[in-house]
Amino acid sequence: MSTTYINARIFSGDQVHQRGSITVENGGITEIRDSIEAPARTENFNHSKVIDLKGFSIAPAFIDLQVYGGNGKLFNNEPTVEAIQKTWESVKKGGASHFQITLSCSPLETMWQAIDACRKYLGAGGKGLLGLHLEGPYFNPEKRGAHPLQHIRKPNPAEVAELIERCRGVVRYMTVAPEQFDDISLDLLLKSDILIAAGHSNATFKQAVRGFEKGIDRVTHLFNAMSPFQGREPGLVGAAYDRKPWTSIIADGIHCDFNALKISKELLGDKLFLISDAVTESLMGDYRFRFAGDRYVDESGVLAGSALSMWDAVKNTVQYAGIPLDEALRMAATYPARVIGEGQRLGKIAPGYEAHFVVFNENMELQEGWEMTGG
Repeated sequence: MSTTYINARIFSGDQVHQRGSITVENGGITEIRDSIEAPARTENFNHSKVIDLKGFSIAPAFIDLQVYGGNGKLFNNEPTVEAIQKTWESVKKGGASHFQITLSCSPLETMWQAIDACRKYLGAGGKGLLGLHLEGPYFNPEKRGAHPLQHIRKPNPAEVAELIERCRGVVRYMTVAPEQFDDISLDLLLKSDILIAAGHSNATFKQAVRGFEKGIDRVTHLFNAMSPFQGREPGLVGAAYDRKPWTSIIADGIHCDFNALKISKELLGDKLFLISDAVTESLMGDYRFRFAGDRYVDESGVLAGSALSMWDAVKNTVQYAGIPLDEALRMAATYPARVIGEGQRLGKIAPGYEAHFVVFNENMELQEGWEMTGG
């Protein structure tokens, strides 16, 4: 049976349809029309469902490429199928249909457990998971942030080769400090199927540019845990501005000022995308995070992660950084889909794309009760 959503303001990812309809069948979008009414044709119209969105806005559901847990289950401390499921339930409430569960710097044994948990979740038909984002363990200790020093490792070719083999089909994304690598280890990673991002790095501008020239084409949470832009040494931030790789940013006004977000958008354009960087409270294990009103901190009070949902990030981007709504929505859906290599099936409302939606009103309030996935 097909479902047609009518009388909607549609943010397709390419353009804005002020009043239109979307037809979905078998979980895929088959038609989008500039019309308030359902399509007049259809021999099997009696077998179709029509939903009137009453002028609400509809946009592609979001894709969160960096989230560490949800609903009291922090994946760092509990690398389990249950933690992934709890995270899925959490990100869905914030408008995301897909996510990468993220593992912070951990012992190798924990990394293998996390990979196995993702493989089991996917094998059992678990929803939403695009794969595992390994944030570390190959970081610069000087830019470790809330990551325990004892879990940061120096890469070597043998270990990197083992990691790549174990990661197959599960790990799609990895954040590393490029200046910590020997050429052989970095080349192994860059020749693998894993998408590599620079982060938790104290690289000089020259070192960062060299990493980009070798093939690193992503940057993790701009400004945070990285060498800053300075007049005499532009650092990793300056290298990102210059070379314009895909670059994620946390739009909570805490991890970076909203003016920094605005300036970065002007410089990076469609290469800047939103992540939540969200954690959840967990007072056990190596990562003991507590909620501190509008953020999460570790036992020393160091900023450990955000309390954002992707919808919060979109609203903040519009309200405080002055970025147009249609572009903010692309930063949460269309661009992350491209970053992860899923731009042909996710992140847009167009024929041939999967039907994953968010619905919201003129006050930027998500409308609960609408199915996120049509069809």
